[in-house]
Amino acid sequence: MTQPLKSNNEPALLPGVRPDGSFEVLEESSLYRGEFVSLSMLSCRFPDDAESSQVKISLPPVVAIVPLLESDGRGGGAKVVLIEQLRPAVGGRMFELPAGHIDEGESPREAALRELEEETGYRAGTMEPLGVRYTIPGMSAQPMHFFLASELEPGEQRLEATEHLDVHELELELLVAELLGRASGEKRIVDNKTHLGLLHAAMLLSDREASGGGGES
Repeated sequence: MTQPLKSNNEPALLPGVRPDGSFEVLEESSLYRGEFVSLSMLSCRFPDDAESSQVKISLPPVVAIVPLLESDGRGGGAKVVLIEQLRPAVGGRMFELPAGHIDEGESPREAALRELEEETGYRAGTMEPLGVRYTIPGMSAQPMHFFLASELEPGEQRLEATEHLDVHELELELLVAELLGRASGEKRIVDNKTHLGLLHAAMLLSDREASGGGGES
């Protein structure tokens, strides 16, 4: 479940972005304002006095979750829970991480717990932050909060009427091999957030295994 986008609710710059006051926004003209997305045109002046217009998309903050199922101890590796979702804009179905908007009044962690159960039916005992990234910085300042979910327990899936998806449990090692071009056959992951989240989780788990460390609650 999601809440409408609030006007004039621009997120702060993420760490790693250096403020740059050398350009000036001369004007911001509204092109479209919807429930969850707004479009505007920025007229900018740059240090060499050149001016240009750029489209800006205002979108609410979102979360993406890497749900981890530990090894079953029978020779199988750790698995992740992915959804296969219909994306009309693309024209087909895609494998993705569970994800969604942060509702008004929610923390990113609360949104991650809620979206995970709504889309997959799993409840997480541990929800560990993996960092925040911009989704499309060329056009939007929308932040995406990544989480690693573990200690999963079956719950109740609660899909919205517009959500058409299936839940899959896939081996993380095989997915990473696909992403790195080490596996033959169909490449199932073509979604940016899923690509990033899976690689981040795999690197983190590998590092912990090498150091003998554990996660955090």
